[in-house]
Amino acid sequence: MTPNIAFIGVGNMARSIFSGMLASGYPAEKIIGTSRTVEKRDYYHQQYGIAMLEDNDAAVSQADVVVLCVKPAQMQDVIEAFSASVRDDQLFVSVAAGIELASLGYWLGKPVAVVRSMPNTPSQIGAGMTGLIANAHTNADQKNWVSELFSSIGHSVWVENEAHMHTVTSLSGSAPAYFFRFIEAMIKNAQQQGMDEKTSRELASRTMLGAARMVIELDEPIAQLRQNITSPKGTTEQALLSFEASDIDKIVADAMTACVNRSKEMAQNFSVKKPN
Repeated sequence: MTPNIAFIGVGNMARSIFSGMLASGYPAEKIIGTSRTVEKRDYYHQQYGIAMLEDNDAAVSQADVVVLCVKPAQMQDVIEAFSASVRDDQLFVSVAAGIELASLGYWLGKPVAVVRSMPNTPSQIGAGMTGLIANAHTNADQKNWVSELFSSIGHSVWVENEAHMHTVTSLSGSAPAYFFRFIEAMIKNAQQQGMDEKTSRELASRTMLGAARMVIELDEPIAQLRQNITSPKGTTEQALLSFEASDIDKIVADAMTACVNRSKEMAQNFSVKKPN
């Protein structure tokens, strides 16, 4: 049986997921989205053929799977507003950063299956990477279904320790911005040397794409791939020596640690405050 899916909130990530599902053949009549804006409801219904509702409670009542795509600061209020409609047999998937499984489960008010996800923005083009963790009420079939869901927008990995979701955030959730910044710096320098922006962007971005594919597709250590193009006293060696002189490992470690620390702060800020 094909589950009915409700997307609570239809921002960029929700659109990435359900457009990927539709492209993979998922029936539009099995997908519901919610929005308070008439224009947005009309647009998504006309553009994608999915049902669009204003009322989250009505959407949850019709769903087998509920994908929570609202902002972290709004999550508690949104869930508690529809919690009376939650059924024991439903699966909830959150894409909100910093909201832990315990908080989601507490707000939902029932011992239901909950999966926390950390997708990234390349999901918009079907090249996403998503970290996943499930609570104890989620069975193997539900986990497999979630893996299939995220396969429509890229790849996913499961982690067993929720603390590792902070690391997932620094490795993939936030990481596209690191690479964008690196490419920006490369293009800026190339332009300073007289090359036009379009050509610089093409060279830098396709080189990064090719290097990433080599890491994924070739069965060699990454250090060996680097050494393979680093001739003694050659041009590549000089560039790498400059990186080492600036202590690139520390630069990256500091950036990722800052990302992890902020992720932990967000989790603390959004953690459930149980009444005494």
